[in-house]
Amino acid sequence: MPFLKHNETSSRIAAIERQCEAIVGELKTMNEQLARLVLRESQVRAVMERDAELDRYQSKLEDTLAKATTSSHIERAVREAKLNTSPFPHAVIDAVFPDDLYACLLRGLPPLQLFADRPTNKQQLQVPFRLAPAYSRRVWRYLTSVVIPEWLAPAIVTKFREPVDDWIRVNWPEVPPESIAFQSSDGRILLRRRGYRIPPHRDPKWGFLTCILYLARAEDNESWGTQLYTVDGDEEARGAAPHWIDPERCRYVGDVTFRPNRIFVFLNSVGAHGAHIPDDAQPETLERYIFQFRIAPTVESMGMLKSTLTEERRPFWAGKAADY
Repeated sequence: MPFLKHNETSSRIAAIERQCEAIVGELKTMNEQLARLVLRESQVRAVMERDAELDRYQSKLEDTLAKATTSSHIERAVREAKLNTSPFPHAVIDAVFPDDLYACLLRGLPPLQLFADRPTNKQQLQVPFRLAPAYSRRVWRYLTSVVIPEWLAPAIVTKFREPVDDWIRVNWPEVPPESIAFQSSDGRILLRRRGYRIPPHRDPKWGFLTCILYLARAEDNESWGTQLYTVDGDEEARGAAPHWIDPERCRYVGDVTFRPNRIFVFLNSVGAHGAHIPDDAQPETLERYIFQFRIAPTVESMGMLKSTLTEERRPFWAGKAADY
């Protein structure tokens, strides 16, 4: 057999290397697809198992959702809560739901496996769920389609009427605040574990009011709730996306503790808030759940507000109202 010339040998080696790279790429793709299939199988199995466990609670759930006193309980809880002005307008509303409804929401938390599509401490599920036990879909759909839009959100808007109107006057001085209509988002359930940290910030500006329901269970430590800050040299966010603030400028002023059936509501105007869970928090398998939704101008009201912004102020409200 004749000897190969050097350049021919190099070409063949390069071709073999390309073939190896292609095979490695295909194997990587196959492994990723297999991992997704394994995860989806575990999710479907978890839903089926949880469905069987929750079946005996279905009739009791329907009795709870049919109670006529739920709306008055919620409206009273919101009305009796204190509206604080510092470091920004906010209210901490305890026992916001009747105990039996709150117990149903906890029981209807989706299986842990359904959160596993995202990395640890970035895990969340949008409500309504695409995949979840029937009990979970029923109670959380009731929360987002009836409880929040019909009772809770209107009560919160009434509670925050004065600071919201002031906020509208500051940013749109020619717009009568009473002409702005509001709507609530469906929201999302967030799962956080040890080592979670979100630095001081303000939420997306078009979500005028952020609402955080602490889904605390009886055994949960009430520490590691939400931290509140004033900001040195505070200034308005330049854009509609979340406004991240240098921690060196933030001054801690208090903590909203993580208690069952408590909702923390605040106006995205000034100051900052953040949260963290220590790396050594116990237990090692710690699971912490919150439900977050926002109250914002309707699409029509938002369009009208945007159209009345001056050229100078338009950049302050520009960009996608991004989530995170």
